[in-house]
Amino acid sequence: MTTADASPADAPQFSITRVFDAPRELVWRAWTEEVELAQWLHPFGVSTDSVEFDVRAGGRYRYTMTNDETKEEFPTGGEFLEVEPIDRLVFTWGDPDAPVEGAPLITLTFVPRGDRTELQFHLRGYEGTPGDGFVYDGWDEALTNFGRHLAGERLD
Repeated sequence: MTTADASPADAPQFSITRVFDAPRELVWRAWTEEVELAQWLHPFGVSTDSVEFDVRAGGRYRYTMTNDETKEEFPTGGEFLEVEPIDRLVFTWGDPDAPVEGAPLITLTFVPRGDRTELQFHLRGYEGTPGDGFVYDGWDEALTNFGRHLAGERLD
């Protein structure tokens, strides 16, 4: 059993798959380097500050998202459970100080598609559907920002 299989099969979950016009190495770097993450890791109308990522099994990460209008802050973080460079990342997600046990789990799989990369995003621990105005839509918007970042667009 892998770490990603440790959660019950009946846990709420959802997946989002996107294909980006970028090689896996570039997509991986944009997901694992602090300077890259600060540019795109947030839904629309939110900014990301104070990004700290220790990308190794057992390494912790944290970042703070700030609502651009209300200035409300959302500290976010977790722990990396599996790190297979350019292939796969598995990490807990949510409260940066929460224990690993029972935390929502994100699995990212980076699949080469010629000069492009298919990113398979899977979150176990939250239910999500397009248009939910919550976790699914937030990640969908963040992945839109991610694609724009990879294409060299300026994100405001």
